[in-house]
Amino acid sequence: MKKKNAFTLAEVLITLGIIGIVAAMTLPTLVQKQYQKEASSRLKKFYSAMSQAILLSENDNGPIEYWDKPDIVHNDDNSYNTVANDKLAEEYYDKFLAKYLKIASRGYSKEDYRKRFQTIFADGSFAMWGNGGCIDITYDVNGAKNPNALGYDRFPFTICQTQKPSFTSYVKNDLKSREEAIEKCKTLPQYCVVVLQFDNWEFKSDYPWPKVKKGLY
Repeated sequence: MKKKNAFTLAEVLITLGIIGIVAAMTLPTLVQKQYQKEASSRLKKFYSAMSQAILLSENDNGPIEYWDKPDIVHNDDNSYNTVANDKLAEEYYDKFLAKYLKIASRGYSKEDYRKRFQTIFADGSFAMWGNGGCIDITYDVNGAKNPNALGYDRFPFTICQTQKPSFTSYVKNDLKSREEAIEKCKTLPQYCVVVLQFDNWEFKSDYPWPKVKKGLY
């Protein structure tokens, strides 16, 4: 009679254990890389769509520096009136950009302490609009999914009519180099989007993921 070779139960369990350990070590990296690839693609698409919308609007409404940007509204105590300014941001969007941007839906979403005017794109990402010294736009690459934090899935942009280019990442014109942006990103996550703009919206290996700080900006 021929003896049949087979794995023992112990050998099978050991093999499965090794496979599980390897998977646990590699899966987070694979998931992170996939997220970075998707986020990069959406950032490029958003930046291109916004830049193109402004160019098209300028053909109809004249140079952006002459657009009627609303003044900031303050309360009686000189504090920022969030309700009034978010409404003004919506009116600015309707007047100058709505015609030239393709969105799936729009509305107001309440987060933390305020409501914000929001435009939602077909891929689930969305932009939140506000009226400040410039028109402030916070773009969330994965919509309502966590962590909803600057430097991870939320990236701030501005439309400033007095600068060139008028549409750019937050405080881009305040920084002279990628190295300076990296150092700022480590402690101030609103600057992380500038690193990405220097890198053509790609997450390079030295992208300094900041400490997660949830919030609108």
